[in-house]
Amino acid sequence: MPFFDSTFKEILSSQAASVAGGLIAGTLLAFYTDKMLLLPGMLILIPGFLEMRGNISGSFSSRIACGLFLGVVKPEKIWTKIVKGNLVASFLQAILVSFSLGLLAFVFNYVLLGVSSAGIIVIPFVAGIIANAIEIPLALSMTFYLFRKGHDPNNVMGPLLTSTGDVISTISLLAAVAIV
Repeated sequence: MPFFDSTFKEILSSQAASVAGGLIAGTLLAFYTDKMLLLPGMLILIPGFLEMRGNISGSFSSRIACGLFLGVVKPEKIWTKIVKGNLVASFLQAILVSFSLGLLAFVFNYVLLGVSSAGIIVIPFVAGIIANAIEIPLALSMTFYLFRKGHDPNNVMGPLLTSTGDVISTISLLAAVAIV
């Protein structure tokens, strides 16, 4: 039995990607801190928004991977009723949580700072739509790709989606700030 088996290598590479993604997202936030701080309450919003993306798409990927391992989802046929249902549920859940985060940030802004700005509700909602339009299809395609190549998506997708989610969420927030 080799010291480093394939599972260890899969997990190690995905963890390395997660660290790199976190560094990229942190660097983006550092460069654009002045844009983010234009709206009071953005610092309340950012941690929850970044965390949400990896959690929702990671759970989505895990459900699809379980379906693949159980044989309920076939690797050659992506667009089944189960996959579509999970896709829609993940997208709606992320939109709902984005809106809820915006409302929570609005309440904190109003109560703690005395600032009433509807932009703090709209920004995470718009950013959530942008990020989900990228992250959820990425999670779906990567899960199927890894499964077809003989890898266990459950070992790889969690850290990978967390890191891509951080980068995509940061870019989405910056885009939403620019749009709103």
